[in-house]
Formats: sequence, C-alpha cells, structure tokens
Amino acid sequence: MNQKTKRLMVAILIAIAVIIVIYVIFKRTGALDTFDSAEDIKEFILKGGVYSYLIFFFIQFAQVTLVPIPAFLTTVAGTLVFGPWQTTLISIVAQMLGAVVAFIIGRKLGRKVVAWIVGDEQTEKWQTQLGKGKYVFFLMMLFPFFPDDILCMVAGLTDMSYRFFVVTNLITRPIAIVCTCYLGSGYLIPFSGYWLILWAVLIAGVIAALVLSFLYQEKIENFVTKLGQKLTKKRNEPKK
Repeated sequence: MNQKTKRLMVAILIAIAVIIVIYVIFKRTGALDTFDSAEDIKEFILKGGVYSYLIFFFIQFAQVTLVPIPAFLTTVAGTLVFGPWQTTLISIVAQMLGAVVAFIIGRKLGRKVVAWIVGDEQTEKWQTQLGKGKYVFFLMMLFPFFPDDILCMVAGLTDMSYRFFVVTNLITRPIAIVCTCYLGSGYLIPFSGYWLILWAVLIAGVIAALVLSFLYQEKIENFVTKLGQKLTKKRNEPKK
C-alpha cells in the first residue's frame, strides 16, 4: 500500500468517525427527535452559545451524509440565527464537505454500505438513473425534485470522476442554499403586510409544482435522464 493510499484511507476513517460521533451526539441529546421545525433547530443552535457557529456547521455537514434532517429546515434555522450571508457561506462549505464525504463513502465503502444508509430500493433506483450518463447527475442536482444528498452517495458507486462531482456541486448546491436563505427565511420577502399576497402566490406555485412533480414524477425523471444522455453523448462525440 503506497503512501497516497494510506493517507486517503486515514482521511476516510476520520470522516466516518466524525459522522458517527455527530450522529451519536444528536441521538443521545435527543436533538434528532426535536428537529421537527426550523424553530426547534434554531433553539438547539442557540443553546451552543459561543459554539453556535460550530454546531450549525456540523448540522449542515451531517445532514448531507447520515443524519436525516431536511436541508431546507437547517438552512432556514441558520438564517434566523446568523442572517443570510453567514448562513450561506457556512452552509456552502459544510454541505460541500458533506457531499464529498458522501461520495467517498459510496466510492470506497461500496454498495452494501450505501444500501444500509439509504435503503436498497433507493440505491438501485438512483444507481440505474445515474448510470445513464454523468449529465443526468448534473440536472438532478440542479432541479429541486430529486434527493440530492442520496444522489451524492450513490454517485460514488458509478464511474463518475471526483472532478465532475465537485464541479457539479459547486455550481448547483449554492443556488439552492441562496434561494433558501433569502426566500425561505423571509429575509427578502417579509411574512407581513401586502407581502403576504405575494407569498400566497409563491406558495400556490410551489404546491402546484410539488403536486405536478408527484403526479408526473416518472415523466420528469425520464425527461431529465434523456436530456442528460443527450448532453453526455454530445460531449463524448469526437470533434471534427
């Protein structure tokens, strides 16, 4: 075993150990059982006092890898505590690190570990989809209809390169974080006065999109898959 491989194995073991420690802490403190809303997560962060930034960082890191907490809730909670700019920066760094660790888990620990974490059915489904072309992954990460955190782990099971994975996340993940920080928290559009009319329209649009995405989930997946295949094929065509 060469030095480079040894360092990589040590890094993976440390990352896994950190994830397990975070999960155990959240489980023993009862945090996972109380994380039902952004307000609950906000209160948990504030209890950390001077360590609030570190706690929020670990929450954002953990929710990408092992802890089943919706990213929307954790990001909104962070915005309520730290404001949109600081939350955006912390979230991008933490979630990017979490995404890379999730990818490494899939790449180095294999399908059995991924199936244990996300479920065999989900692993099979998304592995099949991602096997149809790397740009399928890019589009799924870009659109809000897909489980991006599961996709990051399953992507490690494919032949996707580290570079493409990281670049895709650097492009797509900040978009979702910024939108959540400035819209989901009420920072950009207040939850009061005449703004409530605009919120009613936006919420109606989101509900309609969710309903349509549920009703036409298979068609949406097929469309994204075909589009991704076309982009992959075009990319791989020899230049004239």
